[in-house]
Amino acid sequence: MADAKGDIAYRQGAFKVVGGHMSSMVAIMRGQVRQENFAMHAQGMADIAKVIPSVFPEGSGEGKTEALAKIWTDKAGFEKRVNDFTSAAEGLAAAASGGDMSQIGPAFRKLGGSCKGCQDNYREEH
Repeated sequence: MADAKGDIAYRQGAFKVVGGHMSSMVAIMRGQVRQENFAMHAQGMADIAKVIPSVFPEGSGEGKTEALAKIWTDKAGFEKRVNDFTSAAEGLAAAASGGDMSQIGPAFRKLGGSCKGCQDNYREEH
């Protein structure tokens, strides 16, 4: 049986993966590195997005975490944001697999907006 400390560590690890893919894609979009791996990062983001709904179990809001209690008190709102993130990540992966930058740009901005929407509402400011 998992405990809150383990749940929090797992959640933080999952979000480090999200952050790694996002920062890599930002560097590619800015032209700082070659774009050959963009589709791989986009697919990785779509894959990890599927894990996110499971990393906020009941009882994992106490302790060293930036997750606000609102995650558990506003479940419907939070689930909508997570679904928006998952949908945006899948949309970006689909656009990236085609390699058409005219589709990748808007899909990437949509993903960024979904991240911001969740962070602004359900993550403690730091």
